[in-house]
Amino acid sequence: DSRSRAAVNQVVIAITLARSSAISLRQPTLLCPGSGPQCGARDTWHQGALLFLDSNANGRQDPEDTLLRRLTGFDQGRLYWRAFRNRTFLRFTPRGYTAWQNGSFVYCPLPGIAKGARIVIVNSQGRTRSGQDSNQDGIVEDGSGRPAVCP
Repeated sequence: DSRSRAAVNQVVIAITLARSSAISLRQPTLLCPGSGPQCGARDTWHQGALLFLDSNANGRQDPEDTLLRRLTGFDQGRLYWRAFRNRTFLRFTPRGYTAWQNGSFVYCPLPGIAKGARIVIVNSQGRTRSGQDSNQDGIVEDGSGRPAVCP
């Protein structure tokens, strides 16, 4: 439980930093999975993430894009991003919006087991909230009321 809470807090902090950087620096920022110099594959968020200024808004870290932060991965568990517009990354506009990429991050402490999973819901204004277990079955739901799924 404490590991799940810490992982979700790290995700919320990264999203908040990405959004506030876009607003304060007045440039698009991108948060993407990646442990190397470039964004990684869709389901590699658990390995780490990159936060950078995406000056040309192409969804890639180019040499002219400033790296703001490299986030470490998780020792255990997996993190998944599912969103409207089906992007592998989360982009913030200079106004702090997500360019219509509302969706959710799902942290799964164990593969294939949704009990104990946590959800961070991101709305199109770039604000976050936690998924709730509204029916008290031990599995949190996303913003549409669907239960968490852990592959």
